[in-house]
Amino acid sequence: MDTPWPDGPLASLDLETTGRDPATDRVLELALLLERPGDPVEPLVDTLVDPGPDVTISPDASAVHGITRERLIAEAAPPAAQVLREVHAALMRLAEDGIGLVIFNATFDWPLLGADLARLDPPLDLPPCRLIDPLVIDRHVDRYRKGKRTLEAACAHYGLVLDDAHRAGADALASLGVARAVGRVAGQVAALDLDALHDLQVGAYATWRDSFNDYLRRQGADRGPVTGDWPGVADSTAGT
Repeated sequence: MDTPWPDGPLASLDLETTGRDPATDRVLELALLLERPGDPVEPLVDTLVDPGPDVTISPDASAVHGITRERLIAEAAPPAAQVLREVHAALMRLAEDGIGLVIFNATFDWPLLGADLARLDPPLDLPPCRLIDPLVIDRHVDRYRKGKRTLEAACAHYGLVLDDAHRAGADALASLGVARAVGRVAGQVAALDLDALHDLQVGAYATWRDSFNDYLRRQGADRGPVTGDWPGVADSTAGT
């Protein structure tokens, strides 16, 4: 029998950025980790990223992750083009090897990475990775649990420790732990292959989105609805 995905090799990606809008914001820190059970976690990429001197880092963003222009200069952060090509090559290898890529709240990180890759000269497409989003899966298997669904809250719920939150490496490592934990708790999810898991996440996200938007309407909330599908960009695995 094939090893269930929560017990097999997994990679994990996390970004820290200048903001939330793929059209205007940029990657400032990126971690891509690979974990094979029984081996130490391997940092394929784990670095600050300099998006260029013309990119503004807002004080609000810096207050969350602590990355400022002065820090990028002091720590000699490599240029975005170099890091993005490196992470693209690593993601292509993971996709070719059939290793799932964990991204907590993929609808944030994946579109932002895709937008930065598209800015390269020549532009690059997102690799055809099979994504595993612990946030989407956790909401699907434990729909009525009260409280926040942040990475910190998920770690607390599953008995994991998150040190140095909002550092890309720490968050990527914690995301791996949450993915394995929620997968092992939900046997019906762990039994799926990565293609079937992808389809489940598309449907689970749509169900959550529509339910959440209904809640916002009932409450008369002063915010717009959640739009779009998971994982936030066109399906990069189509045709593979």
